[in-house]
Amino acid sequence: MRYRITGYNIDNFLKILYQKKVVLFNVNREGNTLTFEAKDSDDKKINRYIKNFKIDEKSNKKIRLKRFFVANISVILAVFLGSIFSIFASNYIWQIKIYGAENLNKSDIISVLKENGVSVGKLNTKTRDEITKILMNSYDRIAQASVIKKGTAIFINISEKLVYEDTEFAPITAKYAGIVENINLSTGTLNVKVGDFVNVGDVLVLPFNINQNGDKISVEPKAEVCGKVFVTKTIAVPKIEKKLVRTGKTKKYYKYKLWNFDLFSGKSKKMFAIFEYELYNENISDLVPFNRDVIVYHELKEVEVVHDFDAEKQRVLEQSKQKAYGLVSSGQKILDLNQIVDIIQDTLYVTTMITCQGAIH
Repeated sequence: MRYRITGYNIDNFLKILYQKKVVLFNVNREGNTLTFEAKDSDDKKINRYIKNFKIDEKSNKKIRLKRFFVANISVILAVFLGSIFSIFASNYIWQIKIYGAENLNKSDIISVLKENGVSVGKLNTKTRDEITKILMNSYDRIAQASVIKKGTAIFINISEKLVYEDTEFAPITAKYAGIVENINLSTGTLNVKVGDFVNVGDVLVLPFNINQNGDKISVEPKAEVCGKVFVTKTIAVPKIEKKLVRTGKTKKYYKYKLWNFDLFSGKSKKMFAIFEYELYNENISDLVPFNRDVIVYHELKEVEVVHDFDAEKQRVLEQSKQKAYGLVSSGQKILDLNQIVDIIQDTLYVTTMITCQGAIH
């Protein structure tokens, strides 16, 4: 059976299957999407645990022919295709790059060019002036367009016409918790007063002025709101901590490419139950742009670490203090520093609080 699922807690899902002795093949993970294969007899076990995931694919299609092909003649086929392709590829468009489009949608521009016979995979027949004319006739917003044809690539640089429109401004919010002691307002409407205690994210200055008629006029708020600032950082260390560490076992997965087009891939027959991966690219031929992406999967295992609070307390105190200092802005003056150590339910909590004088936002 072949599965493709999307969702969160994929590491948990793989761990459960490993504990249930479900053997997975051809495991491939990209972000929150997981693709794998398993024996048909394990389908019922797997169905119990994929209920919370979006099932993009579930099928029992066989891919033995593809595996056989990749394992035996994949490299020979790639070199053969590369030789044939290099003969006529220079007459085709293989890349279109667009620069300068800030308000215009690049995908829309690509679609307009495609409708007029300029697209990746087609013969490079249009001149630079013809491509420029297509763009200028299709968009009123384009003030100027320059086109460069270099080999199999087309580079388009666009200058857009200036458009003036009303701008909505964001309010000034508190970056730190603190007590307001001084306010210097230039534009905007105050939402706090001297003596107020504010938390992180509270609105300090609203992005508008109110005229004599009571109307709100949108403006960019400008103000200095200063006072006593409280910077805190807490680090929690559990007595027993479970960590994933590498076992030293690795497996590789390959994606072969010719002119940045995916050709085929060679996969490991079996994949680890728990893993992490790293990606790099290898050049195969200097004659043609033939290369491959290499994904190295590292097997992980779960280990249990027991922390000695007495031995580690000083290290955690220093770590908490340094992280708190990292949150202090350069313009703030440090007035005081306090640290609190608590052990609650087999967890060590170290909190550092730095009292400063300076800007709250």
